[in-house]
Amino acid sequence: MNKLIENLRALGPVKLGAMAAVAVGVLALMATLAVTGGPSPNATLYDGLGLKDASNITTALAAAHIKYEIGDNGHSIMVEPTQLDQARLLLAQHDLPAGSSSGFAIFDHQNPLTGSDFLDRIDETRAIDGELERTIDLIQGIRSSRVQVVLPQADDFSLHTAPAQASVMLSLAGAAPLDRQSIDAILNLVASAVPGLKPSNISIADDRGDLLAQAGRNDNAMLDARDASLKQATEQHLTDAVRSMLDAALGPNQVRVVTAVSMNFDRTAQTATSYDPNGQVVRSQQQSRTKSNRTENDNKTVSVANNLPGASTAPATPKSVDATSRTDQTTNYEISQTVKHTIHATPEITRISVAVMLDDVQVKGPKGQMITRPRSAATIARIQNLVQTAIGYDKARGDVVDVQSMAFANTNTMIAAPKQSLLARFMSSGMLMPLLRIVVSGLIALAALLVVFRPMVRRLTAPPVPASADAAIGGPNQAAIAGPDQEGADNPIRAIVELIDRNPEDSVAVIRGWLSQEGTS
Repeated sequence: MNKLIENLRALGPVKLGAMAAVAVGVLALMATLAVTGGPSPNATLYDGLGLKDASNITTALAAAHIKYEIGDNGHSIMVEPTQLDQARLLLAQHDLPAGSSSGFAIFDHQNPLTGSDFLDRIDETRAIDGELERTIDLIQGIRSSRVQVVLPQADDFSLHTAPAQASVMLSLAGAAPLDRQSIDAILNLVASAVPGLKPSNISIADDRGDLLAQAGRNDNAMLDARDASLKQATEQHLTDAVRSMLDAALGPNQVRVVTAVSMNFDRTAQTATSYDPNGQVVRSQQQSRTKSNRTENDNKTVSVANNLPGASTAPATPKSVDATSRTDQTTNYEISQTVKHTIHATPEITRISVAVMLDDVQVKGPKGQMITRPRSAATIARIQNLVQTAIGYDKARGDVVDVQSMAFANTNTMIAAPKQSLLARFMSSGMLMPLLRIVVSGLIALAALLVVFRPMVRRLTAPPVPASADAAIGGPNQAAIAGPDQEGADNPIRAIVELIDRNPEDSVAVIRGWLSQEGTS
């Protein structure tokens, strides 16, 4: 060890510095490959951004000297986990991401004195479009949207008003299509935000060219789609209820349940009026009385003297003939009645059919082997009663519940897939790249040891050249030639070594000249 230290000291500070620089460079290269060769440690700042928002966000991050990475073709931005919160606060200060539209914010910086009815109407339409786009973008599965709304407008000198219409273009975030529930939600959101707009006047399409909702559909078509969805949801609900109940008793993967539901979606309105004869009440009463008398005179003589003007006649004594009296009375009664308006808008289940398949039980045979045996009739009957109770069985409605015991296919006896080779499993395990990085780092370190450190170590550990003690010039009394280990400034070998170190190119040229002269001689 002491000899190694002495040899290192003999190299001088220049060579020791070169060796240290090479060692530090190799270690730095290995550390760089180990650190940067793995997956990116950055965290996602925002995903599903529009290109305009992504551009504004990267500008703000660059101004704040926050390192970032762009992914997903410019729609996602990632930063270091330690700077994630700082970046979000910074973007919130700049109102980013702002979305693809401003909505009613376009009225914030407008002068109301320089507008017109036409421009105000255009701005109103743009504001509605922007607000709807910002609302639709919040739905899961939608990356961005475009909305064009046509507001209802009455023509001049016409009683006809053009109905409101709208079209929606969706850019989906994933490969999965948009479900029916989200489509109905968009239809109702747009229809509720625009005055006079009906869902039947809205068309929806996605960026793949699929028509999700067609304009011009009547209400019946929309109701048919909802009825089908309701029927499917009812069947799934009953299936899950029966399966969860039987799994608790028989165990998992022992039951298969299929449910079919027939439903009546007719919507009827019925009006019925009933009268109660015992509930009569006097509503009005009218009464009239009539009385008349008829009389006659005793003097019934008719003559000229009686008819002459100024003729005096003796007053006749009236004679009563008959008298009449009449009384009328009218009474109106109000009989109580009941008017019932019944609207059947809720679907009605007309029949339920449930098929339940039970796996056979495993029992030990006479020789101790495991065999399958169908379940007993009593067990099947109990399970059938449970299923009937769970689904609300109604015999008058025609419901059917069928429970059968049947051996399920054993997955262990199925044809097994061909086993992958060790190399194929290693290639698919994802360990190839990490292992390759380790191998490359090891090869670089090994090359550095063989090329740089091995010659140095060999030179340091080489034994010194011994000096000939008997070699002398002019006899034993002549002083011996100094060897390399002799100390002193008059050592010729050390002087030659230092001269070669200072002028390596000239020394090589001299040696080559000697060799060439020796070869020609």
